[in-house]
Amino acid sequence: MVDSFETLIDLIYEAAEDPLKWQRVLAHLTAAVGGSGAAFHASEADNSGFSFGTCWQIDPEGQREYADYYHTVNPLAVALATVPAGVAVPDQALVPREAYKNSELIHDYSRRFDIRGSITLLAARNEQRLACLGVIRPYRSELFEAHEVAFVQRAAPHLTRALALNRRLAQLDGEKRTFEQVLDRLGHAVIVLSEDRKVCYENDAARRLFRTGDALRVVQKRLAAASPIIDARLAEGVRAALALKRRRGDTIMVPRENGARPLIVRIMPFDQNSGFPLGTGTRAIVLISDQASTAENKANEMMNAFGLTPAEKRLVHELLAGRTLRESAESLAITRATSRNRLAHIMSKTGTHRQSELIQLVLRGSAESEV
Repeated sequence: MVDSFETLIDLIYEAAEDPLKWQRVLAHLTAAVGGSGAAFHASEADNSGFSFGTCWQIDPEGQREYADYYHTVNPLAVALATVPAGVAVPDQALVPREAYKNSELIHDYSRRFDIRGSITLLAARNEQRLACLGVIRPYRSELFEAHEVAFVQRAAPHLTRALALNRRLAQLDGEKRTFEQVLDRLGHAVIVLSEDRKVCYENDAARRLFRTGDALRVVQKRLAAASPIIDARLAEGVRAALALKRRRGDTIMVPRENGARPLIVRIMPFDQNSGFPLGTGTRAIVLISDQASTAENKANEMMNAFGLTPAEKRLVHELLAGRTLRESAESLAITRATSRNRLAHIMSKTGTHRQSELIQLVLRGSAESEV
């Protein structure tokens, strides 16, 4: 049984990192104590609700009937609520065997689903819920013996520790996903650099920007600029941020090889006390503003907010890119008269009276949407 226990512990800590491996833990634990099945389950402290988690060889219909009704008539439930967390108990230690044998649970449920005895580990509890691991044995077999209960009890600290790690990792994963969703909605390219200056996170906007490769790229997992001079400035800004030398960060204009407007790169430090969702230790977060892309996003916002036509949206985009009305008309291959007519319609829809007022409205609306 020593080898069996050591194997079980290895499996438990594998499952701590990967919850899909808990079935292997249940299978091994069931075999080690001569059971027929096992399951994680949770119940309300007042036994008003019950649900199964990962199971091993537990009849699905039996799960459904127990969760729907039979947990309410289980004489073990009240006694189990008094068991301390981290303690494994056999059913015969919770209630007198005669009381259990005469219960509705035994006559109408346990016999039908071939269940006689059980060992229950109360893995965690709070004022509202109990989380347990149960191992069962067939109806016509002997009750679990003391050495089998002791085996489960010996594994209990490892099981509770692994389950707590599962919960913490799930929490961190949720925080990370929320953080990434927020970054994707900013409309800016965002990357996070680790202590060795390597990219440990990049949002969708950053990936699209890197694919063009005309200003910034990732080389051997490190942020690099196409221009050697700008690349040196980036490296210095990143080093300063990681060393926490410039609390307000550094801003660098990065020219583009295709002649488009330059990128605005802001490098800021995040130290280990920031509660950062991507891990502990000093990090540098890099915000990259693509002015051409930003203009497109703002034009789309105006189209949705004020019901602009696609043609009107394209004119707003040209104006936001810094072009005059004449230059916009040439870029869109329309006459100046058409451009003036579209601008008049845009101003009517937005309640503005001058081109400068329209641009201010667009910029102000975009800024408010990002806050």
